[in-house]
Amino acid sequence: MTMIVPSYIAKVSRAKEHLVELEEAIERFADSEPYAVRQGVEGKKNTKVWRLIFTRSPADTDIPIIAADVIYNLRSSLDHLMSALVAKKDRNSAIFPVYFQGVWEPPEPGEDQQRLKLRARWTSDTATMRPEAVAFLKGAQPPDDDGQDVEDANLLRVLNRWSNRDRHEKLPVIAPGLSIMLARITQSDGTQQLGLAKTPGWQPLRDAQPFFKDNARFAEVPEDAVKVEIKGAPSIAIGVGGPERYLGIPEHLHLTAKLIEQAIIPGLVPYVQA
Repeated sequence: MTMIVPSYIAKVSRAKEHLVELEEAIERFADSEPYAVRQGVEGKKNTKVWRLIFTRSPADTDIPIIAADVIYNLRSSLDHLMSALVAKKDRNSAIFPVYFQGVWEPPEPGEDQQRLKLRARWTSDTATMRPEAVAFLKGAQPPDDDGQDVEDANLLRVLNRWSNRDRHEKLPVIAPGLSIMLARITQSDGTQQLGLAKTPGWQPLRDAQPFFKDNARFAEVPEDAVKVEIKGAPSIAIGVGGPERYLGIPEHLHLTAKLIEQAIIPGLVPYVQA
C-alpha cells in the first residue's frame, strides 16, 4: 500500500530543497567578491580614509526569489497543518494563528481594532479543534510585544511578516556587511601587512567573528598606504523593519524549518482530525 505523505510535511521538505538552492545562490554571490575598498579624503583636516564599499547588491540576484520560495513553503506547511486540525467544514478558511500571547483572553478596555480582530479570529480558528491542540497553539504564540530586539526575534512572527510582505513585493534582501575579513595593506615602499582588519570602535560578535558594515571605515591603516585589499564573507539578510533590523539567511530560515519540522508538527500531529 502506498503511503501518502501529508502536505504539511511535503511542504517542509520542499522548503529544505529551496534552502539548499538558497545556499548555492549566496555562495555564488560571495564568490563574485561584490565589495571593494575605496580611498577618500574626509573631515576638516582632509584625512585620508579607507572604506568598505559593496559594489553589488544581493537584491539584484535570484536570492530574494529563492528565499521567498522557502518562506512560502514554510508558512504554507503551517496552514496545511492547521487545516488538518479543524473540522472539515472549516478547512477552506483555516490559517495557522501567529498572533500574541493572551489573544484568547477577553478584550481589554480601549483595545485597538487590530487586536480585537485577532481575538475574534482566534476564537473562530480554534472553535472545532481538540482542546489539546488549542493548548499547544497557545504555547506557540509570540510574546505580546513588537519584538524590538532582533536578536530575540520570534521565529514564527518573523516568518509571518516575511510571508505577508512577499505577497505584495520583493523581499528586502541586503548585504549589511562582511564577516571574517582579512586585509592586505601595501605601503609606498612596497612593504605589505596581512592580517585581520579592524574598524574604529571594533567589537567582536558573540561568536567572536568580526563584522564590518557596508561603508565602514578601516582603522590602523598607515598614512603612506597606497593600496588596501580585502577578502571576506558577505553576510546576507532580510530586513524586518527599520534600518538596523534584519536577520541573516539562510541561518534564520534553517532555524524556522527546524522548529516546524521537529517541534510544531510532532506536537500537533496527534490531534489531526480524520
